[in-house]
Amino acid sequence: MTDSRLLDSSAWLSYFYADNKEIKSIIESNSILLTSSISIFEIKKKLMKDKIEISKVERIIEFIKKRSLIINIDFLIADAAVNFAIKNNLATIDALIYSAAKKNNSILITLDNDFRNLNDVMILNHEK
Repeated sequence: MTDSRLLDSSAWLSYFYADNKEIKSIIESNSILLTSSISIFEIKKKLMKDKIEISKVERIIEFIKKRSLIINIDFLIADAAVNFAIKNNLATIDALIYSAAKKNNSILITLDNDFRNLNDVMILNHEK
């Protein structure tokens, strides 16, 4: 396991909506951060559904791209995700994101309880 952390969309959204101090400390640290390209889709969709001004959405996506390495979903990640999905009863997108973290020897940082009981996952608490 390396020092890198793959942040899923719930972690990034919690940071941008400023409702979790722990994610703030992770993002603003010197840790190597990764983000799945699928999470970029989820983040942008959520921000647009929340009617966030498009220029702000674009700044948020640019920040994510500058602060983290974007991990594209390739055949190896997709292939491994099938087993994670079946074995752990994960939704497709969750399995792909978890597989991306595993392939990159990263800890998955999330607020999503669907990842509970999986190895190398840090589930942050929802704070308000």
